[in-house]
Amino acid sequence: MTSVLDDWLQPRPGGGAGGVSDRLSRLRPLADERRDGKDDAGHPDADHSGAGRPGADHLDAGHPDADHSGAGRPGADHLDADRPEDDHLDAGLISSGPQTRFRERMTYGLRTALNAQVPGDLVAVSRMDVLLGPDRRARPDVSLVDDLAASDDRRTCYLAEEVRLVIEVIGPDAAESDRDMRPRHYAAAGIPHFWRVESTGFRPFVYSFELDADRTGYQMTGVHHGRLSVGSPFPIAIDLERLPR
Repeated sequence: MTSVLDDWLQPRPGGGAGGVSDRLSRLRPLADERRDGKDDAGHPDADHSGAGRPGADHLDAGHPDADHSGAGRPGADHLDADRPEDDHLDAGLISSGPQTRFRERMTYGLRTALNAQVPGDLVAVSRMDVLLGPDRRARPDVSLVDDLAASDDRRTCYLAEEVRLVIEVIGPDAAESDRDMRPRHYAAAGIPHFWRVESTGFRPFVYSFELDADRTGYQMTGVHHGRLSVGSPFPIAIDLERLPR
């Protein structure tokens, strides 16, 4: 016994228009009906110009029309998510090697602890790119970002002005850049707060920093063993020995 669908999928004599492939193609939504306004890149009706589409800001970083400044475009962060991580401009700012369990545990624990205490206009996220300049980005272990930015699930990265705090957990593959290179770039981009997490026998301690008055670097505000307590970017108290795991 055959269903109506079985009959509909049967080849028509002579093939061509009205055949299986033709009828299945009708199941595809039209380009202007597709969710989020994005065309299937391989579809003959695809509009690659991006004109008039909400997702037009998802530009490839190498595209001649790409505006890396972010000026006037709320979605300027929707840059090419597949850009190679070994780009020389980002060397030392994006680590691609394996991570230790300590780093993973601290990243998760600090993000979770921050989100339990943040005011409603901030959200802690992990391993999200931050644009530090026209051609430079980094990927902090944890970032504290504006809630409006974090509420957009299409985001692939954040603008530096949307970030209040970045946290780096020192790893064996990037200790030098975590201690020197990255803080310099974060300060130059104007990110107000920076924490560096280190360990003794895998017991964590945290260096906290604030951007100095002339925005050229960070000034240390404390070294925290066992318990982290700071007054900005908002009052925070975290038991470093009992972080969520």
